[in-house]
Amino acid sequence: MSGPAAAGDWPAGAREEIDRWRQGHIVEGVPLVVVGAADSADPFWAAGVAAGLEIAGIPVLAEPAGVLRRAMVVSQACELVKLSFPVATVAPVYEASAVLTEPQQQTARAGMIWHLVHLTADWTAGGFWVADLRLELPVDKSFLLGRDPLEAFNNETDYTKLAERLAAIRQRAAVPLPTTDHVVTPLREHLAELRGSGHTPLAGVREVRVSSNHHTAPDSVTLFVVTEPGAVVDVGLWTSAVEAIHEQATNAGIALVGPEIGSLWDMTAADYLTSQAIEDADSS
Repeated sequence: MSGPAAAGDWPAGAREEIDRWRQGHIVEGVPLVVVGAADSADPFWAAGVAAGLEIAGIPVLAEPAGVLRRAMVVSQACELVKLSFPVATVAPVYEASAVLTEPQQQTARAGMIWHLVHLTADWTAGGFWVADLRLELPVDKSFLLGRDPLEAFNNETDYTKLAERLAAIRQRAAVPLPTTDHVVTPLREHLAELRGSGHTPLAGVREVRVSSNHHTAPDSVTLFVVTEPGAVVDVGLWTSAVEAIHEQATNAGIALVGPEIGSLWDMTAADYLTSQAIEDADSS
């Protein structure tokens, strides 16, 4: 038996047609469809209603009849033209001025809402259009045949930023929110203050990592400062940094351990694999 993603034969000319598409292009007329729990009449997806269809007893949910949305292609261009990849992945696109306040729109426009991508192409004028990365759907690539790609942005820079956003979402560390709020963010702010006063806390530092003892509600977090081989790190500066954020962590019920300072060779494999790197540790 072939796997569920086995590809069938592509008709003549199909590859050339698909090659017109790239990551970020918009396709029109996509229905949003998901499956729901067979024993639940109240789906968690607010827009989802029973479509009157079932698959092996599992109900199919969809938006109200007649809703066909624009959607952004999030598959990479190299995947789109691969004959062994039968589907493309898309995310819904919608006009969001009715659901986002003006401050929220400004935040999304600045790229600070991770799941919303603000669209800037000429056709979006007069509204606030976004691609919502929380809901991704596979569509057979034959859906793209005979359709014209719609640009999402009015410049190449935004396409590059989209690729970076998608990569960051998939690579982001699974750091519990309390760890982010009460350890990582205060640490970033403190490091920024140190750098602003002329100190170099990251000199000789390869990466900064945190390890939480629970995936959502940690009460203990360990801070690791991983040094470059042979580098001399200002231990006193890092000790004072931990002391500076210790009170906030304690008030949130988190016991802050560390800093554990050493090279990769000093860390156990378990400590490295169960900790997460703080990306852009020198950013405020």
